[in-house]
Amino acid sequence: MNKKPLVILIGADRGGVGKTTTARILADYLQARGANAKLFDSEFPAGDLKRFAPGATIVDIAKTAGQMSVFDTIDGVTALDIRAGQFSQTLRALDDAKLLDDVRSGALNLALLHVLGPTDRSFGEIGEIANIIGGGARHFLVRNHINEGDFSDWDKDMRFARQLRSMEGATVSIPHLTFEACDALQKLGMGFDTFTRDASQSRMLRGFLRSWLDSIWRDFDRVKLGELVAQAISDRPSVRLASGG
Repeated sequence: MNKKPLVILIGADRGGVGKTTTARILADYLQARGANAKLFDSEFPAGDLKRFAPGATIVDIAKTAGQMSVFDTIDGVTALDIRAGQFSQTLRALDDAKLLDDVRSGALNLALLHVLGPTDRSFGEIGEIANIIGGGARHFLVRNHINEGDFSDWDKDMRFARQLRSMEGATVSIPHLTFEACDALQKLGMGFDTFTRDASQSRMLRGFLRSWLDSIWRDFDRVKLGELVAQAISDRPSVRLASGG
């Protein structure tokens, strides 16, 4: 197998749609798959992801210095939780820096976890993101139902339903999670997988959370995110990527 680095970007057009929840699930998934991933949190300076994943580094991704700290040296798996509303902006910066040329040439893999909100603006961003990346990257959609999100209007509207059906093979679903589990995790500031393994926590909540997490991980495997992770796990030294070199 030809090993190549993997960059995973988690983004959304606005807050409150489950973006950081998705990043937390991904962090647990990567650890379970044996990837010693570098995690970056661009909720600067608050660090929403870092509260639950202490190993994450907080960066200001809107600044060149922040972009350099994430992308100058890429090795294995790198995951970046992009601040709400900065998804397209960050991708344009990567295009301007010719990093997307490295993706198109096959020098590295890029996966986007595009967390949708049930709004027309969020749906419109699908095409906007696709136009920026221009091929080479894997564009995954994430439909979050953890807070009982409702996408029923999209499913009934033929403008939306047709495109969503065409991307079913690249769509991850995050099911609803019981309020008691969400509340306990929020208060503890604990990772999902860590909670399921902590015998001091509620047996029922640990079981509910394990089933919920396993379902999402299976979806990650189904859309072949796990294959990209496997390609990135190697012992080769870190590389500096530059278009044409």
